[in-house]
Amino acid sequence: MTSSNPLNSSKAKQKIKNIDASKQIVDVETGSTKPKEVSSQTKSAKNSTGSGRNSNTNNPPYNNSSSKYGPISGIALGMIETRGMVPAIEAADAMTKAAEVNLVAREYIGGGYVSVLVRGETGAVNASVRAGADACERVGDGLVAAHIIARPHVEVEPILQVSGATRRL
Repeated sequence: MTSSNPLNSSKAKQKIKNIDASKQIVDVETGSTKPKEVSSQTKSAKNSTGSGRNSNTNNPPYNNSSSKYGPISGIALGMIETRGMVPAIEAADAMTKAAEVNLVAREYIGGGYVSVLVRGETGAVNASVRAGADACERVGDGLVAAHIIARPHVEVEPILQVSGATRRL
């Protein structure tokens, strides 16, 4: 009894053995009995994009067209207000080193007060604000206030825009 199935021939079996299964992707669609094979070049292109946390370094984990730093809603906001520039710089340095947060702004308020704002995931912002407050207290009595808003409302966005005020000499 001979079979007309081409997969039963010895050449077909030899060819199947030579194919590296780790470099093939076989997609089976519902309602279809024939698998769709994707070339190994496609698989290597998919793998080169990566799936890790930093696989796309050009885009932050959030997206908003109204602000170059990202949206307010859904992203935690950390704020530290200091008395003087040195504690503000120390706080900003400690905040950015302690966790993966973005330094959004530093604002000269007047009377020697400086605010430093960071943004990122809630846990990272929490850790960075704590580290910034501790660093600010080590410098002296420069810490005025430290606060975290886990998910600020969208209407808070206009308040957080940097005024662009410069320090008077």
